[in-house]
Amino acid sequence: MMRATAPLAVASAAACLLAACDAAPPRPDPKGQQLRAELDQMTKDYAACVDAKVAAADVSNDPAGSIAIEAVKACRPQRNALRLKVASFDRFGHPNHTANQAEAVADASVGVIEKELREKAVVDIVKRQNETR
Repeated sequence: MMRATAPLAVASAAACLLAACDAAPPRPDPKGQQLRAELDQMTKDYAACVDAKVAAADVSNDPAGSIAIEAVKACRPQRNALRLKVASFDRFGHPNHTANQAEAVADASVGVIEKELREKAVVDIVKRQNETR
């Protein structure tokens, strides 16, 4: 009897494996994808604003850091909109987060982006300053 049940068990296990292979993958969440796409676009818009302000800035007199800070400050509306969207995205992904937690996540996330944009702006300004000397 053991011989008859062993092949049956192997066949049953193989059928289970094949069934798992044929199972449809889980569908990604379209709302989450939409929010991520919006975040990506808003981040690009914020970066484009800073780049445009840097490109238009007079770099002949002031230190690069000061010019970069002013360029980032000039794009405060894009930063604030991005911050609100990040908080919304956090609340979507972590529904148990309080509003304060979502805002803390947004502040930290946008702070990292802002720091990177400011650092890139300084590099771009120094390059322009070196070209004019």
